[in-house]
Amino acid sequence: MPLPRHVRTVFAVCFWAYGLILLIATHAPAREVQFIVRAADYGLIDPDKLLHMAAYGVLGLLAALGYGGRWPNTLSAAIALFALLAVWGFVDELTQPLFGRLADVSDWVCDLIGGAIGLAAGFAASRWLTARLRSAA
Repeated sequence: MPLPRHVRTVFAVCFWAYGLILLIATHAPAREVQFIVRAADYGLIDPDKLLHMAAYGVLGLLAALGYGGRWPNTLSAAIALFALLAVWGFVDELTQPLFGRLADVSDWVCDLIGGAIGLAAGFAASRWLTARLRSAA
C-alpha cells in the first residue's frame, strides 16, 4: 500500500515548487551565483558537482515520495521517475547557455547520480512512512 493520496499530493506539490526554484537557480547568470565556491582542490570532488548531486537528490526524493505510489510496482515507478529526472537534467544543462551559463556533461552525470540516490532514499522513506502510518492507525 502506497502513502495516502493527501500525503503524496503534498510531496508532489513540493516536487514542482522545488523543481521551479531549481530551474530558476540553474539558469541565473553565473555572475549572480558567484557566492558559491567553485574552488578546484577540496579533495575528491569539486563542490559544484556536490551541489548538482545534492540538488537532484532532493528532486529525486520528492519525486519518489510524490509520485512513486502511482505505479503498479516500485521498479516501474523507479524507471519512469529516473527517466523524468534524466530528461529534466538534460534539458536543464542544454538550456543554460541561453542564459550565459555553461552546459557540462559532467554536471548532468552528477544530476543523474544525485537523482538516483534521491529516488532510492525516497522509496525507502515511503516504505518507512507507510509502515509508521499503518502502525499509528
